[in-house]
Amino acid sequence: MDETAEKENNSTNSTRVENDYKIDDECDEVDVIPITTTTTKNALITTILGPCEIYPHRVKVSIVGVGKVGMACAMAILMRKMASEVCLFDKDGNKASAEAEDIQHAGIFLGNPLVTGTSDVSMLQKSAVVIITTPEKHLDEEPNVKDNMEIFRKIIPPIAKFVCNAVLVIVTEPVDVMSYIAYKFSKFPSNRVLGIGTLVDSVRFKELMSQRIGIARSSINCMTIGAQGRTSVPIWSSIDVAGLKLRDINPRMGEMDDPEKWYEVTEAIHESDEVLNIKKGPQGPNCWAVGICIAEIVDAVIRNTKVVLPVSTHIRNCNHGVERDVYMSVPCVIGREGVHCTVRQKLTDQEKLEVQACADSIRSILRECGILQEMCEEAEK
Repeated sequence: MDETAEKENNSTNSTRVENDYKIDDECDEVDVIPITTTTTKNALITTILGPCEIYPHRVKVSIVGVGKVGMACAMAILMRKMASEVCLFDKDGNKASAEAEDIQHAGIFLGNPLVTGTSDVSMLQKSAVVIITTPEKHLDEEPNVKDNMEIFRKIIPPIAKFVCNAVLVIVTEPVDVMSYIAYKFSKFPSNRVLGIGTLVDSVRFKELMSQRIGIARSSINCMTIGAQGRTSVPIWSSIDVAGLKLRDINPRMGEMDDPEKWYEVTEAIHESDEVLNIKKGPQGPNCWAVGICIAEIVDAVIRNTKVVLPVSTHIRNCNHGVERDVYMSVPCVIGREGVHCTVRQKLTDQEKLEVQACADSIRSILRECGILQEMCEEAEK
């Protein structure tokens, strides 16, 4: 019995040793990389999952138009590292892809985003925000609303089809008019279509006031509303520093009979765009302030910050004295769904008249370009 047990024990030990050698051989085989089938990447990285077709938890922002304004918007957004993917869309696909590749080469310093360029509108899908910058205004030319409307008629419906949950931000001039046209063509809820409006005018207002008073821009609360550019309305009645309204010190501040001539600030705001374009010459149009302001709007949407900004939104009637179906700039709370709500302002009678004049002017342009008649005819059908 003892001999039989000893033989069985030896046999078991022998089997164990053989199995151990097999296990060691298998482990060795894992470590050995066949020279004929390996690559540097496979030798460097252990692949656990298959390739991912999309960025996980991505935040995608798309920009339509890769001119100077469109690229300024792209760079402002990328420099703030707020998007994991930026898609540049243009009818010239080669230009869009070249601009994207140029940026992608230095992506290591931008938070490693995915930057793509395309002329395929379907590539815009899954965007959180889509910025419309095309067509850009040429120097020394007024925007041609009818031509711009025809371009929007071609591009907005297919864009809306692929980004049905996105927020559209309009930069194309005239911003308030084109925002209304985009709203009608996209058939989006009005809160998800907004324009840059008077945001650039408002930051210029802060800058000019800062220079004259000698304190930081961030310490001055002021805003322009109405329409972008020469018809924007600076709200002098509500400017304050540390809660103190400046009109309590100078009741005529901003008016034409103001002995301190603060109305020169209003004139400078209205002339700023034209003056800068003349100085820049062929290097225009102005784009950097626009790009930075757009990045602020995009940040508010992506992070749902609920910041108050003067952007162009749909207005039927409101506390600003406007009773028109228009898009116009008023203080808006910006969040994930675009315009979360508007903020009431207490305006003087003169400011109400100026804001109403803006609304009438915008409405007149909409009537001239034919969009109002088109919408009426469509409603009747």
